[in-house]
Amino acid sequence: MSADRGRSGEQDRSEVAVFGPFRLFPAERVLERSGKPVEIGDRALDVLIELVQEAGRVVSKADLMSTIWRDTTVVEGVLRTHVYNLRKSLGDGVDGARYVTSVAGRGYCFVAPVVRSRVENATHDAPQLSKLVHGLPLRLARMAGRDDVVRKVAAELLERRFVTVLGAAGIGKTTVAVSVAHTLLGDFGGSVHFIELEAVTDRSLVAATVASTLGVLAQTDDALRRVRGFLHDKRTLLVLDNCEHLVGEVASLAEDLFLQAPGVHLLATSREALRVEGERVHRLGPLERAAAVHVFLERAAASGWSGDLDDDELAVVEGMCERLNGVALAIELAASFVGERGLQGALAMVDDRLRLLWQHSRRTAPPRQQTLHALIGWSYDRLSERERVVLRRMSTLIGAFPIEYARSVVFDEGHDDERLPEVVSELVAKSLLSSTVEEGSVVYRMLETTRVYALDRLAESGELAAVSLRHATFFAKHPLGRRPSDLANVRAGLRWCFSSSQGHEAGARLAAAAAKMLLDRGLVSECHDWCRQGLDVIDASVRGTLVELELTEGMAVSAMFGRRNDDDVRAALVRGVELARTLGRHDDEVRLLGHLNSFLIRTGDFNGALALAEQSFAAIRDPGTGGSVRIEWMLGLSHHACGHQVLAQQHLEAGLRRTATSSEGSTQARLTLARTLWLRGLADRAATLARSIVDAMAPVDHPVDKCRVLIYCATVFLWRGDWSEAERLVNMLSEHVTRHSLFAHRGVAMGLQGELLVRTGHPREGCALLCTAAETLKTDGHAALNTTFAIALAEGLAATGLQGEALAAVEQALLESERRGGKWDLPELLRLKGRLLAARSPADARAADVTLAAAIDVARSQGALAWELRAATTMAFECLRRGDGADELRELSAIYAKFTEGLETPDLRVARSLLQRAVG
Repeated sequence: MSADRGRSGEQDRSEVAVFGPFRLFPAERVLERSGKPVEIGDRALDVLIELVQEAGRVVSKADLMSTIWRDTTVVEGVLRTHVYNLRKSLGDGVDGARYVTSVAGRGYCFVAPVVRSRVENATHDAPQLSKLVHGLPLRLARMAGRDDVVRKVAAELLERRFVTVLGAAGIGKTTVAVSVAHTLLGDFGGSVHFIELEAVTDRSLVAATVASTLGVLAQTDDALRRVRGFLHDKRTLLVLDNCEHLVGEVASLAEDLFLQAPGVHLLATSREALRVEGERVHRLGPLERAAAVHVFLERAAASGWSGDLDDDELAVVEGMCERLNGVALAIELAASFVGERGLQGALAMVDDRLRLLWQHSRRTAPPRQQTLHALIGWSYDRLSERERVVLRRMSTLIGAFPIEYARSVVFDEGHDDERLPEVVSELVAKSLLSSTVEEGSVVYRMLETTRVYALDRLAESGELAAVSLRHATFFAKHPLGRRPSDLANVRAGLRWCFSSSQGHEAGARLAAAAAKMLLDRGLVSECHDWCRQGLDVIDASVRGTLVELELTEGMAVSAMFGRRNDDDVRAALVRGVELARTLGRHDDEVRLLGHLNSFLIRTGDFNGALALAEQSFAAIRDPGTGGSVRIEWMLGLSHHACGHQVLAQQHLEAGLRRTATSSEGSTQARLTLARTLWLRGLADRAATLARSIVDAMAPVDHPVDKCRVLIYCATVFLWRGDWSEAERLVNMLSEHVTRHSLFAHRGVAMGLQGELLVRTGHPREGCALLCTAAETLKTDGHAALNTTFAIALAEGLAATGLQGEALAAVEQALLESERRGGKWDLPELLRLKGRLLAARSPADARAADVTLAAAIDVARSQGALAWELRAATTMAFECLRRGDGADELRELSAIYAKFTEGLETPDLRVARSLLQRAVG
């Protein structure tokens, strides 16, 4: 429109409208095609701006003339001339492109899809339309006939929190939901998540799919708990799209989140109400006549139709839309053939085909579903044989897929057809596939209703087994995890393979290939189940190969972190080491030795862990390689657990010097080094290292890795006496374990919480938690921290006056320490025993002194200066209490003098105070 109209000042100067290859900047009065300016007359540009502003609606000729020529009288022919020039500038009608349609007796309508966006500099910055916004699909600038619905649903959603948009298949539920979600982006600060459920065929994966979309790593059996924990304090909008085939499971999840997460708002689309507490249903009816006609004209124009409607033709369109019950998808399918057959041809096909298929469709199905099924069949039957074959075979693919995925299922390995992209493009043009650009590459997606239809046709063709086998084989050989759809395709492939004897070998190979991806995503229970099934079906041709090695490792590691540490896990890890050695896979062998070493540490077999590390180091075939670095770290961890802190520090630092700190396995080495540094008397270095590890782990999503970091670093700050930091980490750990349902770590989280309570003056509550933690750790086969928690329990019991029970707890811990070879905290156990003996009666003073002296000697032999200081402080205090202690004070002073840092930590302050008091 012209500059003198006055409306340009009202426009958002950052707005850009995009259609086809064009970008229109109304405020700047600029039209670009593929980034280059388009020569267009001022009045033609005025017409374009006005029509795009009202895209999807018929604008009368009178309104156009009165708006553009506000102060001038012109005849209708002038307008027709400028519309003609506009169509010429746009290339309207060339190669099937269609933008402006004239409606006889009514006016003009802009029928091409328009997407609006905002940019900082409209004339230079292109909107990133190929990417999803906040996880949402793009929406059209204007939806025919649904604006009021969007406003009503958005308002109700903000007020009531939970709305289900209900309607028949193809009615436009998803379109409305996407528009509502875009409308409310600002209300939720961008925290809007679109969860596609149409590709989820396994009911048990509903909560896991939600968790995956939210970025919460979850396992199938505890995903809902993780999602609830993640969302309990957040304000967010979840759009649950296409719920009808999973209505029971979605209903349970939605009700749980509605009741337990008060900041969560839920927008569902379904053919069936969820019927749970809090749900408000908005029933979406068919498109009204005018809106249905617009949808038809837009799709017809996209199919290559370039006609102008007279009154008779408009009546034909209205009749077809009415015949199709106002179902948007059905109307789009019918309109897509107008370009080839014309209006009358399309009408004849609709009448004949629907009447024929109506008789053969499921009689109990609602009419709209029958119509939609008929139209899919109609479209399918009109395809060439090559197109049918391609569509059928691609139906095994779930979600968005690139062309190479399509090749993998359409053709046998070693065969190809260079015309496949052409066939796929034809399927897109016929609305049986959609295409978009993701991260710079074109990907395709089949509407789920179409996919299910095509999958049925694939089964009827007798090709289902062969194509499913190709599908599974491709993903077994394909690097997994690069695309969001990989997980869904792997799951579908595994389900088919293990349900058919023809697929057992492929299933084993696919499970082996998928194990690392599943573990990386924290899906440890699912990894265990698939690997277990793979091992159950492998035959002689696969046994002893890399496939068995990967299955064995996946099953063992997932069981160790997701279930419990038992003899089956140990046997699997030993078998894995043997396989790797036999196959000459040195890196795999070293990695599995590391897993076995971790298993022995977790189960409390510290002597066994050290023996394994020493044997591994002696047998290493490539000194100086990455494998030797990992074994250095194994030695460091094992020596630390066995109480050899000098050797532990040497091995850990040697390994870290030879590799980047971001290398695989280095986090465990740095965590162990932080604990070792504190024991060596380097409290400040230990704290600095622990804080750096926690900070580095903050953006990492892997639940198990984060859990390990929080456990190790929390112990450093508990020893250091930094209660506030310890409390922060222990609370993070407890929340993390609850949120992600990490049952293998629940006992450790409870134990650290109990220890913290004891240390901060709440011994009764702490002892109760520690007792519960002990039972849980026993059940889980987790014994690495048994003596640590026994020390805390004994101190808590003593603080509540239960001296006898405290001493018994220490004696039991000493027996376990001797049995397991866990000597790292032996000095602290001996110190506590000596203190308890001294407090029991004067008659035990001699025994107390002997025990405390042993604590000092053991700590000194271990190179554990921190334990040595504690034991010497307790010895000096007890001797001074009896009126003696000169020798003990001199020894304490000598030990204190060895410290060069951490002088303001509680242990050193207590020792310093005792020395100063003795001098005074």
